[in-house]
Amino acid sequence: MVDGFQADATQIRRHATQVDAVRARFAAVRSAGAHITQDDAAYGMLCSWIPGILEGRRVRHDTLLAYVEENLALAADALEQSAEAYGQTDDAAARTIRQAGGGGA
Repeated sequence: MVDGFQADATQIRRHATQVDAVRARFAAVRSAGAHITQDDAAYGMLCSWIPGILEGRRVRHDTLLAYVEENLALAADALEQSAEAYGQTDDAAARTIRQAGGGGA
């Protein structure tokens, strides 16, 4: 049985980049949704009731999308910080081993 774990800072950073790409997609969806407005002329006389229905839903969706976007940004930032911390820990351990005569350049 293994006691402990390994973390690859490069893989963590790559994952953070992918999470941020998903966040950017949510931002694009929010931006596109902002174009649905309460404009009676947008859909013509016959369908003038559509903007009112869509606007209420758009506001709710915008709130939810903003929440998801914010959480994805927080997750990506936390992953970046974790990768940085792992990298610093690995560098410090490597220096300690080199200073103790453990080899390496």
